[in-house]
Amino acid sequence: MYLFECLQLSAWFKNFNRYNNGSEEQFWLSVFSAKTTISDRKNAKSSIFIKRPYISVIGTIQKKILNELAKGERSSNGFIDRILFVMPNLQQKARWNDKELPENIEQEWNAIIEKLIQQECRFNEFGEIEPQILPFTEKAKKRLYEWQHKFSELCDRETNDTIVSIYCKLEIYIIRFCLIIQLARWTCGECGKTHIDLLTVERAIKLTEYFKKSALSVQNILNENNLNSQQQAIVNLLPSSFTTAQAIQLAEQNGMKERTFQRFLNDNIGILFRKEKHGEYSKINP
Repeated sequence: MYLFECLQLSAWFKNFNRYNNGSEEQFWLSVFSAKTTISDRKNAKSSIFIKRPYISVIGTIQKKILNELAKGERSSNGFIDRILFVMPNLQQKARWNDKELPENIEQEWNAIIEKLIQQECRFNEFGEIEPQILPFTEKAKKRLYEWQHKFSELCDRETNDTIVSIYCKLEIYIIRFCLIIQLARWTCGECGKTHIDLLTVERAIKLTEYFKKSALSVQNILNENNLNSQQQAIVNLLPSSFTTAQAIQLAEQNGMKERTFQRFLNDNIGILFRKEKHGEYSKINP
């Protein structure tokens, strides 16, 4: 298992394919599914074989260079869909203060992580770790299926392939969240670790919905970064729901002709706008 922390994500992905053509980006795509990988370095004495690679990348990136993250094939090959974005909803710049976390918080966190690390694992005859399967309780599975069915309905209505791809990755993530949350709760003495229960699923759903909202916000930023000043102004002025007539009037007030706006509107269905019914639209990320 590997842990890789990158303070600036731009430095991470800008180095992709620096020494080879395409293989490093493909490596990161395959790691998401823990596919077996072999690393062959030019000056290495032997190859490195990793049966179940696992790498966590944590970092920061500025909104204005998010476009760099989606350059090349990364916006279409599923790379950006694999990233979970955290976007604080700050209405104003943070103020400096003297508040600090109590010392016991750090100690308790270290104890939780230590207990997880020190868990005893079962090994097979080849010395490999035997995975422990945690099935869902009936109530937990029913709730998970209910959420997935509603989530699938969103995919069926969605016309933007990029957003559909994001939704598909989140269906993978929610299962991982369930396992992580259940074990975290067990570590804190709240539950057992033989099954995934209903409370864990509810918390995993809440977490997944947060990351869905963040992913849509990122897509909106990526789309808006490609707009000219006139288009951006119109998008900002449009209400969350609007009719064609309202939008055309607002566009003309900002110097855009009706035909030009109609083309702009149609080109951005599923990207910036969603068509609710004939003549009525809504902004995907109001």
